[in-house]
Amino acid sequence: MKNIGGRVGVGIIWMIGARLADRAIGIISTLILARLLVPDDFGLVAMATAIGAILDLLGAFSFDLALIQNKDAGRKQYDTVWTFNVIFGVVCGLFLIALAVPAAGFYKEPRLAGVMYMLSLSYFLNAFTNVGLVSFRKELNFDKEFQYIFYRRVITFVVTIGAAFVLRSHWALLWGMTVGRAVSLVMSYTMSSYRPRFSLAASAELFGFSKWLLINNILFFLLHRGCTFVIGRISGAAALGIYTISYEISSLPSTELVAPINRVMFPGFSNMRDADQISQAYLKLFGLVMLTILPIGIGIAAVADPLVATVLGDKWLAAIPVIQLLAIHGAIGATQGNNGVVWLALGHPRVTTTVAVLFLIILFPALYFFMYTYGVIGVGLAYILAHIVTVPYSMIVSKRMLKFSWASFFGTVWRPTLAVLAMYAVVYYLDAQLVGQASLLRLLIDTCAGALAYIAVVLASWRAVGSPDGAEQFVMAQVSKAWTSFARKRSKV
Repeated sequence: MKNIGGRVGVGIIWMIGARLADRAIGIISTLILARLLVPDDFGLVAMATAIGAILDLLGAFSFDLALIQNKDAGRKQYDTVWTFNVIFGVVCGLFLIALAVPAAGFYKEPRLAGVMYMLSLSYFLNAFTNVGLVSFRKELNFDKEFQYIFYRRVITFVVTIGAAFVLRSHWALLWGMTVGRAVSLVMSYTMSSYRPRFSLAASAELFGFSKWLLINNILFFLLHRGCTFVIGRISGAAALGIYTISYEISSLPSTELVAPINRVMFPGFSNMRDADQISQAYLKLFGLVMLTILPIGIGIAAVADPLVATVLGDKWLAAIPVIQLLAIHGAIGATQGNNGVVWLALGHPRVTTTVAVLFLIILFPALYFFMYTYGVIGVGLAYILAHIVTVPYSMIVSKRMLKFSWASFFGTVWRPTLAVLAMYAVVYYLDAQLVGQASLLRLLIDTCAGALAYIAVVLASWRAVGSPDGAEQFVMAQVSKAWTSFARKRSKV
């Protein structure tokens, strides 16, 4: 495949654009819903989706990654993946129906049974999604994936918000999910000409690669959703609703920006042959994440107080410290996303499993201790502690595998790290002087001041060391290209 680097670069732009559009709509939806609904509504749906996520583990083999990683995958492999998806999806839907009443008893929440019955419908719909969509990523045709993500989100947004205005209850969220799955199903067959058939001919070879991905997905679930059961059981739907919204807002850097980059980089790394090429691409990507995404995560933590007061309202003030801690967790996690992707692309899923197990060994004891001591705030403390232990280990593993030097690594990260610390200090000091002012005014001033401080420190430190080739130069080049293109268009008007 020719010009992989160029196609990967274009793919990153498409996927970031898709994710930004998807989450911009999602965030607007969340903010509107937070005004129309109450924490209890979000917590009730979170209880059901957490149970659904456990059932998802029955089929969490990430067969799509196996198709991408296998350069010779054909109809036999694609049909087998689709058949497994159908089986697992239908089974999960049936289990949701069977567990509805017992789950309502576990949480002491009788409304949960009806929620799970409704949720099962979305599983039945999702089971039959066309596996041909995987070819968009495998062949680096990310413009098509952009269309798929964007149109699905727009339709889901309209249905969910409309239902919320009419129903004013958790049922609006469920209708949005169901319609979203139905739209995804229809679009998968209209956008891809592939027509899957029932077959299990490639079962053995798929499980050979995906058995480790199953383990990794189980661990991923425990990392990100395990605390949901503890919060719901101990503190009820309202506390779980606060955590759910806090997590959605604070995890923007890792879920909405790094995730689409990693979605592109996995097939990109998989198609690279030269070890030195992979190492250079890894460091460049790491630097780009540090430069552009780390400050967003830390910035969310810095402005959490006026942010919550402005966009969520007084009934969500308890979410402020939760958002602050989880935003730091999300920022750190964003910088580590490349590691798992490159390990999988190089055929070492076992390493990802090892790191995830280490994270869990730290997380769950800390989770129980901090939650019983500090309540839902303790979740953020537990995640940060786990990062403190596992991040150094992950970087050592990546260094040994890719053989880059510590000097090149620290040369990539020190400038954005310094700038982020300066940004946080400026916002912290400035916001203390604005106490008593309108929350919207505080948010605007804090955001602008923090952004200016960050940019100033990054540029000053970059210039001070001779403007070396790296993430700063890449961003400057992209800004210059965008400005030149804009100026040309203006001149033609």
